[in-house]
Amino acid sequence: MSKPDPRRAHPRRAVAGVDMFCYRASASLVPQMRKNIGQELVDISQGGARVKVTEPVRQGETITIELKDRQSGETFRARGEVRWCASRQAGTLSGHYLGIQFSEVYTPVGQRERFTTGSVPKPPEADIVLKAAEKRSSLRFSVDDYVVTCQRQGGLSSAGLRRNLARQVLDLSRTGTQISVSESLDPGTLVHFTLHLNKLADALEAAGEVRWCRPDATVYRAGLRFVNLPEEKRKMIDFMMKWFAGRSKKS
Repeated sequence: MSKPDPRRAHPRRAVAGVDMFCYRASASLVPQMRKNIGQELVDISQGGARVKVTEPVRQGETITIELKDRQSGETFRARGEVRWCASRQAGTLSGHYLGIQFSEVYTPVGQRERFTTGSVPKPPEADIVLKAAEKRSSLRFSVDDYVVTCQRQGGLSSAGLRRNLARQVLDLSRTGTQISVSESLDPGTLVHFTLHLNKLADALEAAGEVRWCRPDATVYRAGLRFVNLPEEKRKMIDFMMKWFAGRSKKS
């Protein structure tokens, strides 16, 4: 039995009012039914979590953890390695405990902080000064295996949380993106766009202006122009384009 490492790079916090699910990675090449072994979230930080589970788990195993806030419905999902495991056989704290160090966090930046630090990210400024419209001179490309959010700037739901309107990313470029959304958006509407590729550690966050929006089957298709996007974010998009281009050549 391994003992917990007392050194912590990130402060941990207890989170109330959430449902937790934990799944072990399967060694089989054939898809397996996931078995939830989660019992209780003890605490969490930006770098990992301490959880109570229903069965013993070995150090070094890979665990996926999913959290859902019962009130808002917001979710958190991450994968990590079991750094320590401990079992208690008696008393009120009896059970199996794990220390998980996150290696991949699938929840977009901004939403994950609600769970890991308890902070509510500041909405993008509503009085953004728009630069002159850019002509479309950038190549567009498609992405896959991602989590996307698109929220009206300053738009709050009845629960006090901004609602995600995005359904799918249709294409992406250095100057903007085409997405499907759940409701119509007026041209000129300012939104906050976040794209997290599940295989990459960082996320693309950008303010956007709706240039056009039209019905498309049961959803709407909208074109967003990125507003005042910093050069480092454009370089991130360049990296994404090269990465997807490299994957298509291999397949």
